[in-house]
Amino acid sequence: MVDCGFQNNHWLTRYAFSSWESPEDVLGRVGFTPEDVDTILVTHMHFDHMGNFEAFPNATLYIQLDEYTGWSKAVCAAHQHETEEEKEWVFTSFDPNDLIRATQGITDGRIKFITGDEEVLPGITARLAKDTHTFGSQWFEINTHNGPFIAAGDIVYWYSNIEKMWPPGYHQGNAFNQIETYRTMRGVVNNKFERVIPGHDSEIWQRHVT
Repeated sequence: MVDCGFQNNHWLTRYAFSSWESPEDVLGRVGFTPEDVDTILVTHMHFDHMGNFEAFPNATLYIQLDEYTGWSKAVCAAHQHETEEEKEWVFTSFDPNDLIRATQGITDGRIKFITGDEEVLPGITARLAKDTHTFGSQWFEINTHNGPFIAAGDIVYWYSNIEKMWPPGYHQGNAFNQIETYRTMRGVVNNKFERVIPGHDSEIWQRHVT
């Protein structure tokens, strides 16, 4: 599994989400349960991408070390030197409680760190995109018999980002690093953008679901 969503908690009201579904319901439609998931490839540590990992009790999470250490430093700095109002932006998409749970996950052996580019499963290679969407965002190059695909996470919010080389406005890294990553991704899929799975584009349903 790539990323695991977020819990049915305060984020639902903070950002007025609707139609939240539990992992049991989502996986049940394709004949699986959360207990069946043994691997979660985490693109980054924003709440909506890893905030619900405890719902998958048998899964090991693969996270870039730069992502974990980056958020650890950011959280510590925000708590030590800023007021609640001043540090609000730091936590617009990050839940400090996820960092606490992740630390426990390390102790329990449920979290494995990746440092840079690494084949994490046969045919699936993690690609570090340091200081792009976040400190240590990663995307996954997935090689199949039909050629390569990319699970891009939020480095590519929408197809238009990589198609027009125009990074999304919201990020906690560097937009120019994202543009450089788009060049790399384009090379992997030979500009066949339908082979890229963005993080938040409903166009996925039109391009990939029949």
